[in-house]
Amino acid sequence: MNKKWLSAASATLLTASLLAGCGSNSGNEDASPPKTEDGAKPSAGASAAKAPVTIQFLGWEKASVYQPAIDAFQQANPDIKVEYMPLVENDSNETIKKIDLMYASDDAFDVFTLNSAPAFAQRAANGMLEPLDDYLAKEGVKYEDEYKAEQQKLDGKRYSLPGKFGPWMILLNKEQLDAAKLEVPKSWTWDEFREYAKKLTKGEGPNKTYGAHFHEWKDYFLLKMYSAPRDQGIMKDDGATLNADDPLMKQSLELRYEMEKTDRSATPYQDVITQKIPYRNQFFQQKAAMLPTGPWMVAEAGGTDKIPATFVSAFAPWPTNAAGDEIYSFGGADPLVISSHSKHKDEAYRFLRYLSTEGMALTHQFSAWKKADITKEVDQIVSATQSPDKIDKASLINVLSVTKLPTPPITVSYAGDLEKAYIAEADQYMLGKTDIDATIANIKTNLQKMIDANK
Repeated sequence: MNKKWLSAASATLLTASLLAGCGSNSGNEDASPPKTEDGAKPSAGASAAKAPVTIQFLGWEKASVYQPAIDAFQQANPDIKVEYMPLVENDSNETIKKIDLMYASDDAFDVFTLNSAPAFAQRAANGMLEPLDDYLAKEGVKYEDEYKAEQQKLDGKRYSLPGKFGPWMILLNKEQLDAAKLEVPKSWTWDEFREYAKKLTKGEGPNKTYGAHFHEWKDYFLLKMYSAPRDQGIMKDDGATLNADDPLMKQSLELRYEMEKTDRSATPYQDVITQKIPYRNQFFQQKAAMLPTGPWMVAEAGGTDKIPATFVSAFAPWPTNAAGDEIYSFGGADPLVISSHSKHKDEAYRFLRYLSTEGMALTHQFSAWKKADITKEVDQIVSATQSPDKIDKASLINVLSVTKLPTPPITVSYAGDLEKAYIAEADQYMLGKTDIDATIANIKTNLQKMIDANK
């Protein structure tokens, strides 16, 4: 295995590897009912008398999210019982930390979900995940025939199936667009996005409405890079080369800086980090008219207990870098994985396959399943919200129909550290402590040192 995958794994994960060793691989075991001494399968009565196998599914979503899919699966598979455990509700990072500790303690659980490529890369490199190639081959399934979003691999092996899916997009306050006599874009460029932001900015002081809001995550320093069909990240897709020579990195940083400092059309970065401004509040309290964000915000646009929907939200595709470019966006599908310590891997795989296909629609989340009906999925998700009338469905369907996603890059196990280092350099630029050329030079120097140390 490539040394760079192992050298920067976290202490918790390394402990997990040492305690757990290599989980047994039951990918070739027969999941069919056992045969009797004469070779015949047991009767229906004997099968019914046998207690179902129980598998544990860990995540961070509320139980109500997955229960409809679990119920439907159990009805079709009475020999399997699925117990869902939300470890830290609505907090994916804390949930994953708990999963790491449970794995290190050799706790019995079977299926779980991850929230990012770096989270996947670290755990795949440490033997925490069960390879799925043999299971797919045994079922006679070709991944590319079933799914429209590729998943990251490690050393050519597949360790996950796609969970909730979707491209990043632009969330819009349609009522503010209407007031400014602006159409909901079906396609547009970053230059046009910037002009929209200027026209949507109103007022001064505490009552000011900004045209756009950018959060503190690294994604908001990679805006133009996310419009590219490949090499969208801090590193190139090869997982070995720093991407700082790509002019889109510099242009992404400059776009955010100029919108804030020159146009004064974006929430000041200093306010974002010092006041810890929640991006949801900034948009839903109408302090920003546009928010680049991920697909999880679709359902929230219909209102939640904490933040009711008081205006109509629309959706626009991720802007392109030039007119006529194909519409690409950042995004993908959360990895659904099986623990290498699972004692019921065949049953876990059956549940994983169901959840990654027709089951995902029952969770009111978008799926990466090619056979899914986009209009039906949108209808199900929107109708389940508190205020369905506050979501512009036509614009959402357009986004999902026209947006393409790139093939996932190879993600190194120390990607999280690279992200922190990149944000630290961007922070200096946004706060006026370095200029753009010095910032790019510092990124090249400091991040390359990290890459070299992990070769």
